[in-house]
Amino acid sequence: MEGHDLPRLYWSEADRDLDFNGAVADPAVVEDAWASWRREVAHAEGYVDNAESLDVLGVVHGQEVELRSVLVHLIEEYARHLGHADLLRESIDGRTGQ
Repeated sequence: MEGHDLPRLYWSEADRDLDFNGAVADPAVVEDAWASWRREVAHAEGYVDNAESLDVLGVVHGQEVELRSVLVHLIEEYARHLGHADLLRESIDGRTGQ
């Protein structure tokens, strides 16, 4: 949205498809992931807070897009992944929704 061409987090020549090969149960790796997530969220919240409106246009993957559309997409992605996490939790503890 900001027009910066930034490198992708955790991409490397060894892990080009970003399928989280480095996601291991190591406290340092987990803390790094949380720190990166918090930093990215704080930056995004600042961007949204300072935007004139949700109609602000930016370029994402070469296409012009409204900030509103990016936020809706993020909500959809969070919902999808939280659903996956809930299925994993359910398979561990057996508890189902009420």
